[in-house]
Amino acid sequence: MTPRVLPDGVLRGKTALVSGAGSGIGRAVSLRLVELGASVVGVGRRAERLAETASLAGEGFRYQALDIRDRAAAGAFVAGLGGLDLLVNNAGGQFIAPASAISPRGFAAVADLNLTATASMIQAAREGLAERGGRVVNLSLSAPERGIPGLAHSAAARAGIAALTRTLARQWPGIRLFCLAPGTVLTEGVGEELPPEQLARIVAKTPLGRDTSTAEVAEWVAALGTGIADAVSGSLIELDGGSGLVAAASLNESEQA
Repeated sequence: MTPRVLPDGVLRGKTALVSGAGSGIGRAVSLRLVELGASVVGVGRRAERLAETASLAGEGFRYQALDIRDRAAAGAFVAGLGGLDLLVNNAGGQFIAPASAISPRGFAAVADLNLTATASMIQAAREGLAERGGRVVNLSLSAPERGIPGLAHSAAARAGIAALTRTLARQWPGIRLFCLAPGTVLTEGVGEELPPEQLARIVAKTPLGRDTSTAEVAEWVAALGTGIADAVSGSLIELDGGSGLVAAASLNESEQA
């Protein structure tokens, strides 16, 4: 599904920073923002993947290999961008495992990438966003507060992102912040983590019986970046086929407790 509801050029003159722009959702978001006229800066750990995004985007996209967990490098890079209209915190990652099998080091690594490093990116971008009345879109997971068996570390971090989004929305009235929570997005990375038959069962359990496409996520991010939702800030928006209304499916079928 490739929903396109925004008019051409609606983001012309806007500058956006997208983390995790080398693949999946981050790539789709970057390409759509460029199509709509934005100047997009993409960051990610793998320069070759970012170069692939650049070859698809053409003019309007530039990139920098950057690990957002490197606080000093990430902070300096973001501060060097100056004024910023949109920050899209998409970089993240996790591994599927029973909660009892996640080591303290593994838990900390996932929490750092999905919560602490993302929080640092927002802090680093604060002045540039405030300068232009900018907007922040934090990508999360559908309803992590319900618990997601197999992703205890990531669910905890993503719930923290939702709480951070709400808190900063209260403290920074000149900046709009949104937490966008897709459901099952069938990216290459997801396909490497779960077998097709299990993914099919998870999708089938959603009230709408469908997955969420990268194009849909990209259109929502772009729409939030236009200012169409500027009467909203701090909200969690679930783009998940209704899966947030039901119990989360277990991603680790060997541990149900």
